[in-house]
Amino acid sequence: MPTNSAPASSCTRTIASEMELFLSDIQGDHGLSTNTITSYRCDLRTAALLVDKPLEAISICDIQLFLESRHEQPGTTNRRIASLGRFFRWAVERGYCSSNPLNQIGGRHHTEHRPQPIVSESERHALDSAIATALQPYRLIFTLLREIGIRTDEVLNLNVGDVILEPCREVLLLQDTKSGSKRMVVLSPDAMPRSLRGLRSWIRDLGPNQLPDDPLFCSSRGNRASYDTLHRRWVLVCKAAHLIDSVDGKEQPRYTLHHLRHTAAAKLITLYPEQVVRLILGHRDPRSTRRYAEIARKG
Repeated sequence: MPTNSAPASSCTRTIASEMELFLSDIQGDHGLSTNTITSYRCDLRTAALLVDKPLEAISICDIQLFLESRHEQPGTTNRRIASLGRFFRWAVERGYCSSNPLNQIGGRHHTEHRPQPIVSESERHALDSAIATALQPYRLIFTLLREIGIRTDEVLNLNVGDVILEPCREVLLLQDTKSGSKRMVVLSPDAMPRSLRGLRSWIRDLGPNQLPDDPLFCSSRGNRASYDTLHRRWVLVCKAAHLIDSVDGKEQPRYTLHHLRHTAAAKLITLYPEQVVRLILGHRDPRSTRRYAEIARKG
């Protein structure tokens, strides 16, 4: 009996179960900043939602599938590779797994980031109509992506306490961001009316017994809504909007979730100064925001 119980215990170790212990260890050993730890936590939490296996069973293919499913910029992908690589080095040192699957995964080459908003008014209208018919909580998630332009991870990582809807002080507090630093997004009734209405209704429906640290968006199983499920719902939205193309004999959405961010940014830059839009989008490099202004100037 004792010999059978030890392997069972090790098989239950996952990214999610060991994440906080890892973060505590590296912060204590290396004195990392709060922002760095927050960035690690964001990357690991995102990976844990899709790569939900015992550490010993996670393969190179699992990590590659996770990275490819995100459709992210090379810089973001490289950061996730670095975060996961450090986590698995730690796990190997502790004997939680025998090898680091990130050792054989190289970084992505950087290419110039060019905004790709949805330029067709009819396609934007078709998407908005399809989003309005999606099931909750995905309808509200898509609305926030479409209207505010914050990142998918930032929306999925929202907690109930991150939503402040006091009159004249409606804001979202983004705790887990790409840069690792927290930021506040002011919700404007002029530029983000559907998001405000949706959040008010959603918080009201959740009821008064929710704790501030409870996930804002949960799946039907009661867990935090995952990117994988969100992407499947996105495919259904694109089908309803008739925005599905055939690529190599397979159906593929014409647009990704990241196109919603680009489309929102292209609209916001026509309403607010560059600095304000930069704060909303969370751009560290002002040139990223300026590219949207260039699109607006070109009409």
